[in-house]
Formats: sequence, structure tokens, C-alpha cells
Amino acid sequence: MSQAQNSPDLGKAVDATPCAIPDNSTALTGQFVTLEGVDRSHLQSLHQNLDLPNNSDLFNYLPWTVPGTAEDLWNILTDLEGERGFVVYAIKASLEHLNHQEKTHGSRPKHNDIVGIICYLEIHHQHRDIEIGGILFSPALQRTAAATEAHYLMLKNVLEPNSSALSKGTAPPYRRVTWKCNALNKPSQRAAERLGYKYEGTFRKHLIVKGRNRDTTWLSLLDDEWLAAKEALEKWLAESNFDWKGDQKQGLVDIRASIELH
Repeated sequence: MSQAQNSPDLGKAVDATPCAIPDNSTALTGQFVTLEGVDRSHLQSLHQNLDLPNNSDLFNYLPWTVPGTAEDLWNILTDLEGERGFVVYAIKASLEHLNHQEKTHGSRPKHNDIVGIICYLEIHHQHRDIEIGGILFSPALQRTAAATEAHYLMLKNVLEPNSSALSKGTAPPYRRVTWKCNALNKPSQRAAERLGYKYEGTFRKHLIVKGRNRDTTWLSLLDDEWLAAKEALEKWLAESNFDWKGDQKQGLVDIRASIELH
């Protein structure tokens, strides 16, 4: 028997060059949203649009207590960026243009309303692995084309070699983007799968959060899955996929399934 036949399978050889850590000083801009590194100038609009006294359920599955004031919310955000190493983006949009709608005269509204937060975290740049999470979408942003575009911009920013996150120097793109959620939070899992993430498994008794057990569902989207996911997202976001009322003509899951068949 040859030495090759005796050799154990140690896995595929890959480029071990580390990734760059995303830099939120460069804005990510789409047709519905602009993602900017969060700062205090965003706080008043964000706090107003979250309307937490009437929407405390936004924090049901988040590990933080509901902030009572705008300053409490700011303390959470600064802790994420400081102690926990998150890269935090404020989601800027126009409340009048969160979906495709009947054409109006003039230019599209400017993105002046802060309607949510989205983050990179668990950044293992040496393994080219990163998570998208810390997601806090205002009620107005949820289930809109703007919300989908925010995820699209975050994915594109780390999975493409010429993205703004990676353009400084010669760092390669990330190989894997992770999505984690409480296993009881089925809407979060469905949202991830709609975007193209694939279910990997559940960590049982993973965490204790706010005095309660948390089993954690893990999903991921890999670099070699991104082209199909990207094409589907771009086709879904296209104006031609929406009627004059702003309703989709074809769902994102159906579009991606059609792409993956060919």
C-alpha cells in the first residue's frame, strides 16, 4: 500500500491569508438604505423610530434589557463597539421609501431617518469567518425591501474581493458568514433561510440569557454560495419584480431556487 493511501485526509488546502476587519467609516449605499458607522448624531432619530415603550418586544430575543431612555440605548451601542468588538452600522432610509412604490415625480427621498441597527460580530478574520447579527429593526423597516437590501449590502461587503470592507490592501474576502438565533425565534431562522443561509444545527443548552435557557440555532452562507444568493437578491430587489403597489411579483426563495436549478 502506498504512502498516499496510508495518509489521513486532513482537509482541503486553502489560502490562509487573514481577512481585513470591516471598516464602518465607509458608508454602504443602496437605493433604499445607507449603512453608516453608528454615532451619537443617529441616536435621536433611532430612538424615536424604535418607539420602545410601545415595541419592547423588539428585545425579546436580544441579550440586553429594554433601554428606558435614548441614553440607555446609546450605552448599549457603545458597549457593543467597545467591550464586545462589534462593528455597528446605523441603517439610514426614508420612511416614505422603504419599498418600491408607484413612480413619483422628482428624485427619490434622501436617507435621513435612522430606522435600525445591524452589526458584524464574532469576527475571526484569521479564519475568514464573520457573523451578522445585533439586528434591531424598527417596526417600519421590518418586512420591507429596505430591510432585505440592508442584509444584501452587509453580505456583499464581506463576501466580495473588491468590497469597501476589503479594498484596503490585498486581504481576501470572507469564506463564511454566520447567523445565530435563539432556537425559539423561528421568524429569525426563516428570515435567514429566505436570504440564502443554510441551517447547520442547534447547540442545546448553549447559553443562559436573562435567566432563561437558550438553545442556539446556527446557519451560514458560504463564499461559494454567494453568487447564487447575490443574483437572487438583486433580481428580487429589482423594480421590475414589484407591482405599482409595491407588492412582490416573485418571492426571493422561488427566485433563488430557479437560479440553483440552472
